[in-house]
Amino acid sequence: MKYEDIECYGDDKKYESNHICVGKYGGYTYLYPCALNAAQVEFSHFEDKYSKFCYTNLFGFNVSKGMGCLKEIAMNKGEINRLSSLFVNIYIMQVLAGILVLSVYGWYCVSIAKTTVSCVFGVYLLSYLFDINWFFFGMEEFKITVIRNTVIKLCTTVLILTFIREKDDLIIYVWITVVSYLLTQLSIWPFLKGRIRLVKPGWKEIKRHIAPNFILFIPVLGVSLYNMMDKVMIGLISSSVEVGYYESADKLKAIPIMFVTALGTVALPRISYLNSKSKESEMERVFSNSVTLINFVMTSICFGIMAVCSEFVPVFLGEGFEKSIDVLYFLLPSCFFVGIGNVMKTQFLIPKKRDGIYIQSIFIGAGLNLVINAVMIPRLGAVGASIATLFTEIVVCGYQVIRISSDVQVMKYVMKDGYMYVIGMIMFLAVKGIHLPIASELLNVMTKIFIGGVVYVALLAVIQQAKGRKGIGK
Repeated sequence: MKYEDIECYGDDKKYESNHICVGKYGGYTYLYPCALNAAQVEFSHFEDKYSKFCYTNLFGFNVSKGMGCLKEIAMNKGEINRLSSLFVNIYIMQVLAGILVLSVYGWYCVSIAKTTVSCVFGVYLLSYLFDINWFFFGMEEFKITVIRNTVIKLCTTVLILTFIREKDDLIIYVWITVVSYLLTQLSIWPFLKGRIRLVKPGWKEIKRHIAPNFILFIPVLGVSLYNMMDKVMIGLISSSVEVGYYESADKLKAIPIMFVTALGTVALPRISYLNSKSKESEMERVFSNSVTLINFVMTSICFGIMAVCSEFVPVFLGEGFEKSIDVLYFLLPSCFFVGIGNVMKTQFLIPKKRDGIYIQSIFIGAGLNLVINAVMIPRLGAVGASIATLFTEIVVCGYQVIRISSDVQVMKYVMKDGYMYVIGMIMFLAVKGIHLPIASELLNVMTKIFIGGVVYVALLAVIQQAKGRKGIGK
């Protein structure tokens, strides 16, 4: 039986709308941690416990939101019977994995952590048993999840600002956080009505989904390990002060990465569906437009942040973090390679079931990162770790480009937008060369950002006009 689905995958306006919607939510998500800064609360001991919890939770997180689940839903959109069977069997697999992770975490709380905070975090882990975002992402119905998540996130921020005042409020903060996550997951279930039917699960079908999701979990673990490796090795080889420089710069790096993640989330279901229908020309068009969008975001945001970071870091991070500026000069360029790598991952490697290339590149990156960190951190501290990150991302991206070169000429798509990198450099030099007689540091930063934006958009408009284009990627 077929859906009479008017929201088909060929709707480019819906696709563009999803990009905007998920991008906006990424912005809200990035601003959320600023609530703690606004409340002037320092939870260093909380961060340590939280990081331990996060890595215990990795497998449950990947199963519930894994790209494998999203891809399966996307490929079968329109077949209500198949879609219902997929949802039920994937969800049962998710619950079984969640119960396993909850059991391990329960043991961790009782035997190792032995704190109230750790036990309360169990509610956060429990919430992933009810996470069905992957179904709506696969259906390309992003607004349902994004609007709901945004409302709950804003309410959570208001509660944090209202009730969190000092370090002793840690337990209140944790309760606010975990309950909001649980409500976020539960609130989406009513939207399932009319989209699937209740069918009998089958153990054979459940088992069929375990291996693909576990395979996709391996690179998630690898990425997490080598992202965490920088901070761990800085702390072991250098000092906690250097960790602070690196972590602070990493927060600013998260701004462009947020847009990269949004692009991948939206593009994967579209590409998976097109691949299932063997629409190669449409896949190529989406791939080309995605590379153009990545080039636009990276050249505008990364060059923009580097242009104002000397003034922005003291305002955003406070005095004493000047070394984070040097770290940013290496971390931000790595975003270019992360962005292109994300396009290859979500729009070729995973849809084409070439996961092995992705997994190999990640572990090559992890090994390289370990070696370069061991050499550079003793000499340069946080800056050395940022250099290691840049080289690692270049190698990971380069490896993927070479391995798929017989199928996709990635560099052809990158180079067609080479003028964007020239525009980005011109904007960078123009803003760096400006010295404004403005006493207010914040106003100085905002003015430079505005000037940089005007320079970039003006130059881009001139070139787009000369090329006869009406917009980015068109």
